[in-house]
Amino acid sequence: MSKYLFLLFIFVGGGFVSCTQTGMDVKLLEQVESCVEVYPDSAMRLINLIENPEHLHGKERADYALLMAQTLDKNYLDSLQSDSLIKIAVDYYKGGDDKVKAGKAYYYYGKMLVAKGKVSEAMEAYLEALVFLKETNEYKLRGLLFEHVGYLNLGQGMHEQSIDNYRQSIHYYELAGDRIGEVYGCRNVARGYLAKQNTDSAHWYANRGLSLLTDTTNQVKSSLLQLLGLIAKEEKQYSQAIDYFISAIRASVNENDGLRYYLSLGRTYLDMGKLESAEECLNHCRAANDVFISSGAYNYLYLLKKEEHNYEEALSYKEKSDSILEVVRNGELRNQLLTLQKKYEADKLIMENKQIKLEKENQTYFYSFIVLLISSLSFYVIKTSKKKNRRNVEALRKNEKIIEGYVCKITELEQKEEWEREVKKETIGKLNRKILDLTLENKKIRENSSVEALFVLEELKQGRLVAERMTATERQNIFDFLDLIYADFISRIKAEFDLTKGELLLAAFIKLGFSSKQLMIVFDCEMKSVYKSKQRLKSHLGLNKEESLEQMIVLY
Repeated sequence: MSKYLFLLFIFVGGGFVSCTQTGMDVKLLEQVESCVEVYPDSAMRLINLIENPEHLHGKERADYALLMAQTLDKNYLDSLQSDSLIKIAVDYYKGGDDKVKAGKAYYYYGKMLVAKGKVSEAMEAYLEALVFLKETNEYKLRGLLFEHVGYLNLGQGMHEQSIDNYRQSIHYYELAGDRIGEVYGCRNVARGYLAKQNTDSAHWYANRGLSLLTDTTNQVKSSLLQLLGLIAKEEKQYSQAIDYFISAIRASVNENDGLRYYLSLGRTYLDMGKLESAEECLNHCRAANDVFISSGAYNYLYLLKKEEHNYEEALSYKEKSDSILEVVRNGELRNQLLTLQKKYEADKLIMENKQIKLEKENQTYFYSFIVLLISSLSFYVIKTSKKKNRRNVEALRKNEKIIEGYVCKITELEQKEEWEREVKKETIGKLNRKILDLTLENKKIRENSSVEALFVLEELKQGRLVAERMTATERQNIFDFLDLIYADFISRIKAEFDLTKGELLLAAFIKLGFSSKQLMIVFDCEMKSVYKSKQRLKSHLGLNKEESLEQMIVLY
């Protein structure tokens, strides 16, 4: 009898301890919410003190999910976020009265979707967040949302929409009193106008950003100076552009950013024909840790040496640039494989956690049932006869058989999981082999296409071959070469515009930098015919009289 009462006391005491722990977790969540904006590192330490977040329910569970997403974002660990975690907060708040937390939940859900490459779903999440925050005073958060919507629109090539989004972000940053946010907004608008070649508006917004900037050590200052340099370069004001780039280099607080500005400076010297100064700047960028900076430096050195008619060294720089880009492509492939492997491991871990949780729940239910049954029996024994006790014994035996059945089912599930794991390993192995074979095949195709195309181009430049006598294979080699080095240039322009083969070939030569005199030799015609061919191509590309055909093709 005393044993049964002791077990009942343990059961009730466990429930009391559980309630106490929940109260401590709620206090920790309140502390995290109060310091996450100003002291994100302290917020990370506090939220990690919650030992069993899976035991939280309702509002506390949603608060934990939102604060964890916010803490990871503030500590620049947003790539570690789980969509299932932030989705808990989204599902809870979207049907409640707390519009601010609903807006925050959708904001961080959108950022997580962007990290996973789900652009359309991220746009929906951002717009949903703006709907929730419409009647609130969360001006800074609304500014951030419009800024991120602008990034998505810019990524889709919708410059007008992105500029409008950035302007709205500036408006809300101004309402929030966030001066740095206004500066970044002005820089974003200026970049949008520069992409549209509206240099006057770009210049105005870049200067406004500088005028708002009070902290001269802020890294955004150097990017604004670079932007002004690019605007001056676009307007052919090379001396002024050089001054801006040098100022950007001096104001830079980040080594990679400084090298990027050196790259812009070198390109400007190259456009001015100051080859020695250009080479000095570009050599400064060759050893950059950023592969895109080093690849760009080698590519500009290739153009510089080609300008000097040093073709042997030019080809050497071109090969180095291409090899760096090839490493990047291989790295992307490895990242894709690593992502696939991590997903497999994550799925495996989730299955194991579910299995452990199921076992714990079964044990909890079983022990709770036993404790309650024994407690009932302790009172039942006093008042009933031995005959009724036998029935209780039979009930216990029946329960034991049910438990044995559960154990058998658990064993079957474990065996099935082991078999599925082996099947997944075999499938991943086959996919890895196929990827390796296709990678080697693509490498051979690229090498063959580049060699043949370079030979044909050299023949055309030397006048030993004219376009009219080119075979379909030679023409296709040039098209494939352009697709290879200029991100599918021929394929994209062919898909977007209805061009003839001759017009495609003319666009290809212009992209490769052929002058009008070289085009006369290649097409074996007079300058007047070259001019008319360019006018027809310009018309088919939808350009007006004031727009430059060569500039459009170079920037396309």
